[in-house]
Amino acid sequence: MSRQRKGMFFKLLVLLSLTRWYNILLTLVAQYLVAFFVFNSWENRLNTFFDTNLHIIVACTAIFLAAGYIINFFYDKEVDLINYPKRTQLFLTINKEYLLRIYFTLVLLGLILGFLASFKIGVWFFAIGFLLWFYSHKLKRVPYLREISATLLTITSFFSITLHYGWINTEMFLYGWFMFFIILIREGFKDMEKIKGNAVYSYYSFALTNNSKLFLIFLRLCCFIALLPIAIFIYLKSFNHITIWTMIFNWFILVGSVFLLHRSLDKRFVGIGNNLLKLVIVLSLFGLVWL
Repeated sequence: MSRQRKGMFFKLLVLLSLTRWYNILLTLVAQYLVAFFVFNSWENRLNTFFDTNLHIIVACTAIFLAAGYIINFFYDKEVDLINYPKRTQLFLTINKEYLLRIYFTLVLLGLILGFLASFKIGVWFFAIGFLLWFYSHKLKRVPYLREISATLLTITSFFSITLHYGWINTEMFLYGWFMFFIILIREGFKDMEKIKGNAVYSYYSFALTNNSKLFLIFLRLCCFIALLPIAIFIYLKSFNHITIWTMIFNWFILVGSVFLLHRSLDKRFVGIGNNLLKLVIVLSLFGLVWL
C-alpha cells in the first residue's frame, strides 16, 4: 500500500473506533431481530429482507448514532484526555475540521434517506439528530438529566423501528422498560470511570454530585425497579415464556455488578461491573427473539 492509502486506512480504523461500531452493530442486530421475530408472522418473515423502508430506518439509526458519537467526542475531547489519554490521543490524530465535515455529511445523508422513506421518518431522525447534538452540547453538564437523557436516546434509537410498523406490543414495552434500567445503571458506572475528567471540567454527573453512599442507593433502587417489568411479564405470561427467563438471568448479573461496589467504589471493581453490564446488553439480544 502507498503511504497515502495507509494514511486513509488508518483514519478509517480510528473513525470506526471513535464511532463505537460495536455498539451500533448491536443496535442494528436488535432492530432486525425485532422486525423479524416480533413484527412479522411466520408467513411474512421472508418479506423482511425486501422491506426497503425497514432497511432505510436501520441505516438511518446507524448513521445518526455514528454522528452522535462524533459530536460527543468533539465536545468531550479534553475530558477524555484525562480519563482515557491513550485512546483519546489516537482519536486526536484526526483533526477537528475533518471530524466536523464527516459529522455534517452523516447528518445530511441520514436526513436525505429518512425523508426519502417518508416525511414522518425524516422528521423523527431530524429530532434524533438534534437531541444527540443537544445532549453533547448542554445536557451532559446537568446531573440526573445527563444519565436519563443518554439512556432515553439509546432506547429511542432502538425503537425507531416502531415508526415503520406503527405499533408496539406489551411485551416489547416491558422489555424496553427493563433495558432502560440496565442502560441507566451502566451510565452510572461509566460516570464513575470518568469521574476525574468530569470533575476537572465541571461535568456534573450523578456520581460526582453525590457521595458514594447515595450513589449506591441510586443503583440499588434502579435494580429494584427493574424487577417490576419482570413481575408484570410473569403475571401476563406466567413462566412459560423464554424471554422471562432471559430477563431473570440478566437481572441477577445486573445485581451482581452493583454488588461489586458494595464495599468500595474502586476503579477496578467499577470496570468489572461495567463489563458485566456490557455482557447483559449482549445477552438481552437473545430475549428479543422470543418476544
